[in-house]
Amino acid sequence: MKALNTKHLAYLKAVLAMTFWALTFVWIKIAFVWYRPIEIVFVRLVIATILLFLFAWLFRHKEKPARKDFPAFMLMAFFEPFLYFVGEANGLQYVSSTLGSLIIATIPLFAVLAAWLVLKEKVSLWLFIGLFISLAGVALLAFESNEIRATVKGVLLLLLAVFGGMCYAITVRGLTLKYQTLTIVSWQSFFGMLYFLPLFLYFDAGHFFTMQHSSKGLLTISAMSLFASVGAFALYTGVIRELGVIKSNLFTNLIPVFTAILAFFVLGDVPTLRAILGILLVIIGLLVSQSKDIRSMIIPFD
Repeated sequence: MKALNTKHLAYLKAVLAMTFWALTFVWIKIAFVWYRPIEIVFVRLVIATILLFLFAWLFRHKEKPARKDFPAFMLMAFFEPFLYFVGEANGLQYVSSTLGSLIIATIPLFAVLAAWLVLKEKVSLWLFIGLFISLAGVALLAFESNEIRATVKGVLLLLLAVFGGMCYAITVRGLTLKYQTLTIVSWQSFFGMLYFLPLFLYFDAGHFFTMQHSSKGLLTISAMSLFASVGAFALYTGVIRELGVIKSNLFTNLIPVFTAILAFFVLGDVPTLRAILGILLVIIGLLVSQSKDIRSMIIPFD
């Protein structure tokens, strides 16, 4: 029964993490009215770092990374948030949102292959079938705009984001077996902040320190920091620890699903029949990919 409860909790964490990340796609439209992409990411990481280390200090969380593991922590943060956000934020300027969504949606596919090759995680036929059904659903959601536009530069930058997301999943897996979630996410935010600091100082510091700041914009960035940079990464790190890289990454295809649902309630965007079909395919694909675990939760065998 304990294993059963742990499995249920892992799936709940995964769904909550994807919901929090989906919220950022709604909130970032608000933040973009006043702030630039690098400003948003950097401020998010500054707030996240302060919150996480303050939380650790208040609750006397004394776990510290061993000196030999610092390169792994730095590499993890380099892949994500740094490499991922640099590739995504810049790539989407040269590629249509339709194609950009499709390229980013390949992260679970590459993460599955990398986890199979590098970490020797098991891959079942049902998992691959579910993955491709889910990708088909993401494709339907992406083609809502009916716009295909791309440059080689944009595609390469988005592939950089895919590479960052894939390598992050592989790197963080080893750390989850040695350290608690709070330790991992705290140092991830700290090193990510350091990586973005030179970019912020060079490109956006002049704008940020001379502009008329918006309380609504700053509150939105703070919400993204709390729910996405802290909450979602903390939850997702736990999911990777409990389910492994392969099964955890499949849940990321829920992000466009939750984004579409949240956009309906928050922004009033009514989904089309194609979008509804895409949402159903993503959910069906996820259920198929996790079918063995779902059966064991419904009919547990001791």
